Amino acid sequence: MQIAECSMWAALLALALCAVSTEAREISVPKHHATIQAAIDAAADDDTIIVAEGTYTEKLKIAGKKLTLASTDYFRNADDWRVVEKTILDGGPDGKKKGAPIVEVKQGAELKLIGFTIQNSHHAVVVSGRIDASHNRFVENGDALSFEDGRGHVSQNIFENNSDDGIDMDGSSAAVIERNVIRNNKDDGIEIRLHKYRGPPLEIVIRNNTFQGNREDGLQLIDYPGMSDRTFRIERNLFADNAMAAIGTMADGNTKENYEGADMLEPVAIVNNTLVGNRYGITGGDNMLLLNNVIAQTAQSALKRVHGDSAAGVNLLWKNGEDLDNCDLSGEAFVAADPKLDAHYKPMAGSPCIDAGAARFKYNGEEFVVPEDSYTGNAPDLGAFEFKR
Repeated sequence: MQIAECSMWAALLALALCAVSTEAREISVPKHHATIQAAIDAAADDDTIIVAEGTYTEKLKIAGKKLTLASTDYFRNADDWRVVEKTILDGGPDGKKKGAPIVEVKQGAELKLIGFTIQNSHHAVVVSGRIDASHNRFVENGDALSFEDGRGHVSQNIFENNSDDGIDMDGSSAAVIERNVIRNNKDDGIEIRLHKYRGPPLEIVIRNNTFQGNREDGLQLIDYPGMSDRTFRIERNLFADNAMAAIGTMADGNTKENYEGADMLEPVAIVNNTLVGNRYGITGGDNMLLLNNVIAQTAQSALKRVHGDSAAGVNLLWKNGEDLDNCDLSGEAFVAADPKLDAHYKPMAGSPCIDAGAARFKYNGEEFVVPEDSYTGNAPDLGAFEFKR
C-alpha cells in the first residue's frame, strides 16, 4: 500500500512539475541571454522576450514557436515614441545590401513584435508565418515589412523614409492594417501583388491609416490575369500629398505607375476615405464600391477608369483637375462642394460632409453596411473623420 501511495504521489509531482515548466516565462536580454537570438532559441511557446535599451545588429529567425518580442521601454511608456527610438534593431553597415532580414518569421511561427525602431535593412521584417506588429518605427529600410504568404495584424506603427515600400504583400498574404502612419517612403506606402490564388478568401483590411507624402502611390494594387479569391476593405484612411495616385491599380504585374488603371475583378470597398492633394485619386478597378469618400484638390483625375461592375454611393469631389475620367459611374452619386476641412483634414462646423453619407448601400446584390459605432451623427460623415460635436 505504501509503495502504491508513493507511486501515486510521484506521478502527481511529475505532472505538477510539467505544468510549471510549460508556464509562459519572461526572458530578459541581456540579463538572461547576451543576444536576442539566444533568447529566442531558449524560449518556449508563449514566452515573452524583453529587450533592454540599445542597438542590436542581429539577424533574428523565429521558427516553430509562438513568441512575444518587446522592448523594455515599450512596457514603461507605450504612448511615448521617444522611448521606442531607444531600442533599435539595426541591419548594420551592409544591411541595405541584399541579404538576410533583421527579423524573419518563418511559416508556422507566430510573433508579437512591439516597441522597436527597425532600421537599415534591404528587407527589414519578412513574414511567412504570422505577425502582430505594433508600436514600432520602421525607418531607412528598403521594404520595411514584407509579407510572403504571411498573415498578420499591423497596428499603430510608423513607416517613414524607407527607400522602397512601407508594407509589401506578395503571394497568398492577408492582414488587417490599421492606425499606422505611412509617410515619406520613396516608393509606395503599401504595395500588394494579387498573385494567382484560389482557396479560402483572403481578406485584406486597410483602415484608419495616414498615407502622406509617399513618392509614388499611397496604396498600389498590382493585378494579374484572372480573378483571385481576395477581398479588400479600405476605409477611414487619409491619403494626402502622395506624388502619384492615392489608390492606384496596375495591370499585368506592372509596378511602374502609368496611371492607366487595371481591369481588376477582385471586390474592393473604398469607404469613408479622405483623398487630398494627390496627383491622381483612384485609378482602375472593375469591381469597386465608392462610398462616402472626399476627393479634393487632385492635380489630374479624381477617378480614372473605374468601370465594369463598379458602383458609387455618395461621394464629394472638389477642385480636381478632372472629376470622372473614363468612368462608368453616375454623376448623381457625387456632390460638388467645398468640404471645409481644417488643417488636419477634418470637417469644420458648416461642412457639407457632416451627416451627408450613406449608412447602407446595395451593391452587387448585397447590402454594404457602415458600422454604427464608426459614426457619431444620424448618418456617417463624408471622408475619413467624423465631425467632433
